[in-house]
Amino acid sequence: MLYLTGVATLSENIKRLFPKDTEESPAEYTFRLVCTSCREEHDAPVRINRFESHDMNGGRGNASFVMRCKFCGNDCSINLTRTAEDLYNLDEESNAEAIEQAKKDRKKKGLRSVPVEKAVLLELDCRGCEATKFEPADTTFVAELTSKKQMDFQFEDGENEWYDYDEDAEEEVSVVDMTFEVIKGK
Repeated sequence: MLYLTGVATLSENIKRLFPKDTEESPAEYTFRLVCTSCREEHDAPVRINRFESHDMNGGRGNASFVMRCKFCGNDCSINLTRTAEDLYNLDEESNAEAIEQAKKDRKKKGLRSVPVEKAVLLELDCRGCEATKFEPADTTFVAELTSKKQMDFQFEDGENEWYDYDEDAEEEVSVVDMTFEVIKGK
């Protein structure tokens, strides 16, 4: 099982950060893939929507994403599952309970070594391929402020920071040094 983790420095007025991913407004997650049979990298990034369901070859069920390797013909599939975790501001006291729950969930998944500063955002059940890199430019994120206000945003291509202004509180809102990593778990 693979997991997508994210870590960033959040301004003190951000309570938590998470992908905007509902059935009404599904997120498009973009990944770089490698075939596990021939180890060739797919020539273009692929977009995966976790609410879509595609039939797998041979009637073996459904997956969020299905393809055949261009190089060796190997069948590849990925099922995405959103975890209960968000990227929490560790300085915000009201996040303590959610952070403790995240630690318990990680222990069950064999992700004990993932530091609490990182959020485990997605679970990727990959068959025949491996996601090697996440590209966030196509994914909309939500920054929930300590005032309960929510602000939607996207990272620009190649950027790992976002700045905005909260008119109500009259203060800057920022996410900097955002990095994502695909890691292996149980």
